[in-house]
Amino acid sequence: MDRLRRLVFSFYREDPEIEAELQPLRDCRMSRSWGCIRIECMDGQHLEEVSGLMTHLRRPLLAMGLGRQIVLRVPGRPQRAYPMQVPFHSDLLT
Repeated sequence: MDRLRRLVFSFYREDPEIEAELQPLRDCRMSRSWGCIRIECMDGQHLEEVSGLMTHLRRPLLAMGLGRQIVLRVPGRPQRAYPMQVPFHSDLLT
């Protein structure tokens, strides 16, 4: 298991429900470059499953200050980018 996946699973080791939800992440390859966490998914359906885990993925990665966005990739399809920090409504007004 690569270091980023190990970080995420270690962060939730005390919560078996979330750890069970994170199972689709076990089939991914994760890497980090230029403030971007890249997650390689197997296919479109797998990408959708991992996409549903963004809340769980952001928490440990933000806690460690590891990036500004998470990018999901599938070979032959456009990638999806998710910001690490979701701005609060009040932040948008300033």
